[in-house]
Amino acid sequence: MTLSRRDLLALAAAVPAYAVLASARVPARARRPLPHDPSPDDEAAWERIAQEFVIAGLHLNTGTVGASPLPVLEATIHHLRAFERMIGQEAVDGPALHAELEAFLGAWPGSVAVVRNTTEAMSAVAAGIDLKPGDEVVSTTHEHVGGRCCWELLAARRGVVYKTFVPPLNPTSDAELAAAWMAQVTPRTKVFSISHVLFTTGMLQPVQALVRMARERGIITVIDGAHPPGLLELNLRDLDADFYASSPHKWLLAPKGTGLLVVRPDRMATTWPLIGSGDWAATDIRRFEHVGTSNESLLAGLRAAVAFQQSIGRTAIEQRTRVLATQLHGLLAKVPGVEITSPTRPEFRSAMVSFRMARTTATALQAYLNGHRIRTRRIAEGGLEYLRLSTHIYVLPRDLERTVALLRDAPRG
Repeated sequence: MTLSRRDLLALAAAVPAYAVLASARVPARARRPLPHDPSPDDEAAWERIAQEFVIAGLHLNTGTVGASPLPVLEATIHHLRAFERMIGQEAVDGPALHAELEAFLGAWPGSVAVVRNTTEAMSAVAAGIDLKPGDEVVSTTHEHVGGRCCWELLAARRGVVYKTFVPPLNPTSDAELAAAWMAQVTPRTKVFSISHVLFTTGMLQPVQALVRMARERGIITVIDGAHPPGLLELNLRDLDADFYASSPHKWLLAPKGTGLLVVRPDRMATTWPLIGSGDWAATDIRRFEHVGTSNESLLAGLRAAVAFQQSIGRTAIEQRTRVLATQLHGLLAKVPGVEITSPTRPEFRSAMVSFRMARTTATALQAYLNGHRIRTRRIAEGGLEYLRLSTHIYVLPRDLERTVALLRDAPRG
């Protein structure tokens, strides 16, 4: 079902927060289908895709939260309305959703649990594996709180050692990054907690190589994969990590409150669930999903988000977003006083570009751009004071040119 303009107006009258939907022009998808596998420079195709969003300004902060397209909003709202009838409710096809997620992620059959976000998934793993006092968890100093605090909690409560190091932030090779990780290993190292993409700079880490090296040493790998689904083409079976946590509300553009935990099959029965409910003793993925009553309308939206991206093409989306990031990198490099803190080499660059600017702060720059209806992310963690810009499929080259032109004229001092 597609929401009509009358539906949207009625919804806006009942819930003022939906007024932006009522004022948005709903594309006639039956007449104008989405382009499939457009090239990175097919601007007409990407202009068409951008029409599927109701963003009121310029959104350059997908790294925090993505903007759901109209098909996702419509699927979520339709299911919510149908559910609230209480009679004749519509169920979400759970097996179909899981099969679609497994195909999208390249995951093992029966390995994907739908949770609320990366933070919950990471906490489920940290609480679910048996670590003893003195056991070491190794990670970097560039971890998001959602992937860091679960280990800090274990350190405070159980005496686990959470050990961090500063990774090479502008590496010249995968081997350089891998060597930095291996230098941290001691006989007590039990876990590598690895961000697939650093939230601070958008740097890609050589996860597959790290997983292989860790397994050779009997080290468990827990991947904070908050960003890759919907941004990068993934094959988690080839990656072969023990655990992979993600937030599809970012680059997959799914409803907020949807997360993923992918568990390698041989880890399923030996990892304790975070929440004890009806299936806590199951030896399959149900033990991580059965948490009591939840909002199944979000699952309807999650299915729609997967279908939306599949209809465009995963390769096309990755190429487009990374090409835009490279364009942004080049534009920023020409601005006097800008220091780009994201990797120089494109192979380590995802779709987030971070930078500093002389004689001003990320706080001031963020406020300045916000005044022009441009949403960004200030990276203040660890005292870094970066400004981070994300390039997703609703961002166009002219948006980047406008943003950089504004930065060039930003107040200094």
